[in-house]
Amino acid sequence: MVVNLPFLLLGILLLWFPRRWMRLGAVFGRRKRKPRREDEPWIRREPGDPRLNFWREFRKPRNYFDFFRGAAGGLAIVGGENIPSSLPLPEDGGDHSLMLLLAAMLILLVGLLIQTYRNENGRMTFFAPIFYLAGLSVCLVGSWGAVFAFALIWALNPLFGNPQAFLAVYGVVVTAFGLVLRDVAIDRTFTALFFAVLPVLLSLMTGRPLLVFSRKGFHVHEDR
Repeated sequence: MVVNLPFLLLGILLLWFPRRWMRLGAVFGRRKRKPRREDEPWIRREPGDPRLNFWREFRKPRNYFDFFRGAAGGLAIVGGENIPSSLPLPEDGGDHSLMLLLAAMLILLVGLLIQTYRNENGRMTFFAPIFYLAGLSVCLVGSWGAVFAFALIWALNPLFGNPQAFLAVYGVVVTAFGLVLRDVAIDRTFTALFFAVLPVLLSLMTGRPLLVFSRKGFHVHEDR
């Protein structure tokens, strides 16, 4: 067993890179933005509406970067279809194998917490890292399970009243596809469930709303 250190460091860098650091690009030159078409009927929402907007979310370049780094970082750490893990488990199992597995899951967990939690102006806030979680699901439930789950959850999105409901149902959907398709071990499938509902649990336990990323920092959606 040989740890692939370059892949391990690359995976940690991608997973632990805070999304807010992407704002620093504005320092090196601002491009004139085109007027936002918020008056379009398929984009417009009532003020204070906490529901996720499909068109708005899929027009954010940072969301695609979140998906890519979640998928690439997760595959670098735990491996996937024809992609070896940077922390390969010994064939004889044992305590050493368990420690490596826990280390890999801990790296993923820390990355998720970094994307979920922020201290904004001295205030504890939680975000719904939807695209980041979708990327992580590639290594946890397989590429087909991740694609089908993400497509289905957005098809069901009009039924949800806030990001909490979206992520809670997404956890169930991605777990179901992982179990049905059986592309990966069952422990990875239930890890995907835990990761999906963790931001929801943190939001509920602290009594804080689960927020949605926006160009201006974040949308404050009070769940009542």
